[in-house]
Amino acid sequence: MRYLIDAIIRHGPVVKEFRLAAEGGAPLPSWQPGAHVELEFTSRAGASHRNAYSVIGEEVGMLRIAVQREEGGRGGSRVLHDEFEPGMTLEVSPPLDAFKLHVGRTRTVLIAGGIGITPMVPMARALDAAGASYRLHYLARDAERLVLADDWMGLGPECVQTHVTATQGRPDLAGMIGPWEEGCELHACGPSMLLEAIRAAATAQGWPQQHIRFESFGARAHDQDQSLQVVLRQTGITLDVAPGKSILDAMIEADVFVSYECKRGECGNCYAGVVSGEPLHRDVCLNAQQRAMGMTPCVSWARGPLLELDL
Repeated sequence: MRYLIDAIIRHGPVVKEFRLAAEGGAPLPSWQPGAHVELEFTSRAGASHRNAYSVIGEEVGMLRIAVQREEGGRGGSRVLHDEFEPGMTLEVSPPLDAFKLHVGRTRTVLIAGGIGITPMVPMARALDAAGASYRLHYLARDAERLVLADDWMGLGPECVQTHVTATQGRPDLAGMIGPWEEGCELHACGPSMLLEAIRAAATAQGWPQQHIRFESFGARAHDQDQSLQVVLRQTGITLDVAPGKSILDAMIEADVFVSYECKRGECGNCYAGVVSGEPLHRDVCLNAQQRAMGMTPCVSWARGPLLELDL
């Protein structure tokens, strides 16, 4: 569906909020806390982009999303920041619920890193409205990156805790998470390194994997990434994949059928067996046994120039 950009609001040095209204005054689709939408758009240079963003909330018939400008990656966030203005339109998917919140748990822990606050805002609001026991921990490198303050400051100081690493040092993740108790649930969103640290801290305190839910920032180019040749054993197709493009996207462009959903390394739907080559795992959903046998091509890469998948 086409959406009109009604307003763009800046939050801090690198985040812009986009308020989107369905063209023709159509009603907004229903969505749940933790949902995201996928935006399809084209740059002035003609490059096509498809980026996923969490739904923050609604404002007078408009969907709210926030976009952090990333200097690396595939450039979609830079295009949205630099080339799109109010009055322009975007193709927006129906909301997708890959990061569902279960209201009614004994205790819910929410941890957000930087722009990872976006799915946590509606989650915290839903828990607050239900009178549930929860705590939102919001981590940022500096105070300027604690964005969307109007959305979380009213939730109450006993439920929201901020941590600025520039002045407070490394966060005590174990203390934030606490020991596992029956009925607890942990939701975290942020950079992959933070999520791995959260997973380790939670696992060390007895948290079962099924009660640890992650949402990451998806595939991004890393400084060490080199061009990669991916051989698909079953189909006989060979793909040349450049840094900044995911292996999954290269397969989709080549019309290779592959199941996928989140494209962020969270759901595991695109899991593929590895025949040869050494994967660089960047997902937040696979256990050690699964990683030993395969990978998620939506976010992961390879240590060498060649990777063979059982697809």
